[in-house]
Amino acid sequence: MSEFVLTHAERTLLRALDALQARYLLVGMGAALIQGATGITQDLDLWFGRIDPEKIREAAQRAGGFYTSGLGLQAPMLGGEGLDRVDLVLTAQGLNSFDDEYSRSREVDLDDLRVRVLPLERVIASKRAANRAKDLAQLPLLEAALAAQAKGDR
Repeated sequence: MSEFVLTHAERTLLRALDALQARYLLVGMGAALIQGATGITQDLDLWFGRIDPEKIREAAQRAGGFYTSGLGLQAPMLGGEGLDRVDLVLTAQGLNSFDDEYSRSREVDLDDLRVRVLPLERVIASKRAANRAKDLAQLPLLEAALAAQAKGDR
């Protein structure tokens, strides 16, 4: 398990999302770090099958923050103390539908919560499809973590 630690507000947000039955997946490098990859990330990417503004707004308020549905070109976002690194993912490159990926997700323990995460091989697929320099630079670390995970599963 990684040293990935959530803020109090992030833990409260995730608990509230679960209590409100808002389905989400932790994706990106956050998901990879939780599964043993080395590397860094500056954000916590939450992918929702469907953005339910009322549930997300309520969860954000319980965490002491706020939700805005976005205006014009601005995407929906969360804000407030302790929620500044949470990004809402609307589409994920290189992946199947949310429902398909959710059905294949892994449930892991993180900071005294159970969180659904995108499996490492799917994080890798998404990073490859994004084809951004910062994502491509992470691939060797992600592939090494996947290989180590496979050896541990034997």
